[in-house]
Amino acid sequence: MSNAIQVKLEDLNSLPATKIVENENVEKKFIQMYNAIWGSQMGEQVYHKEVFNFQKLLRESPAVAECSKMSLYGCFLDMAVNGLSLDNTSHPHCYLIPRNVKTGHKDESGRDVYEKRASVSVTGYGELMMRMRAGQIRYADNPVIVYEGDIFSISLDNGVKKITYSAAIPRKSNKVIGAFIRIVRCDGSEDYQWLLEGDIQRLAKFSAKNNSYYKNGQRVEGKANDLYYSQDGGIDPGFLENKMIKHAFDAYPKVRTGQYTIMQSQEEDAVIDYGIETGEETDDYSKTPFGEDKQLEAPVPVQVEVTEADENEGF
Repeated sequence: MSNAIQVKLEDLNSLPATKIVENENVEKKFIQMYNAIWGSQMGEQVYHKEVFNFQKLLRESPAVAECSKMSLYGCFLDMAVNGLSLDNTSHPHCYLIPRNVKTGHKDESGRDVYEKRASVSVTGYGELMMRMRAGQIRYADNPVIVYEGDIFSISLDNGVKKITYSAAIPRKSNKVIGAFIRIVRCDGSEDYQWLLEGDIQRLAKFSAKNNSYYKNGQRVEGKANDLYYSQDGGIDPGFLENKMIKHAFDAYPKVRTGQYTIMQSQEEDAVIDYGIETGEETDDYSKTPFGEDKQLEAPVPVQVEVTEADENEGF
């Protein structure tokens, strides 16, 4: 007899958003997935913690609570898949964000039908934790923000990246001109990644593009995230730290994530069995059994690029 736990979509749709995670089969599915993926018996303890975090988030974020029940269910299970937490204290691992997504269907007038769906957006610190746990890196230092007046230079020594840095004390300017991070690989070798002013400006342009929208058939140009200009007209240092961590891993092997999770350095969907019985065929929800992606060879250093997930996430 199969021990697979199935959750009926009609049961999810009949529940208030905050009560989805209290469904008996949802609880069993979360605990089963967590214990199987992480090889532990901590699933029940983690489940109760994330129920509290999930319900708190939905009460504080009405826009997320309005998302489809299926997407909220998937996001909650992704806490088990990713091994992250929705606890927003200290350095948050991830957030839930709402989006209007095309369903693939048309209305009677032939226009695309949209549905509001939630997704898990992994922060830079969440991604760092996942990569350490996956054995891709030994650790990474906190990102260093470089200000105008600091001593900062980048060089190559026989193909090995080197950074020379010394902070000006007292600080000569509040103008941020870049950031860098030191990553120590599992073999002890070091990798440096950085973001310079041109990279930051390019990210801001993509943020504005992503925030554009259509009104009455006309395209309205969007504005970049306010944090790009909140520090005396420049980027907020904490915001840049998060961006620095995320883009440091653009060329690293993918890490396993859930189907409802977005990471800037990962573009392909994961294959996870969410155990949903819909009673009919659906267009977006994977039924493929859980599996590992093949890991690539040693990471290759690259210049920072704006990824597809950058455009989707809203920066």
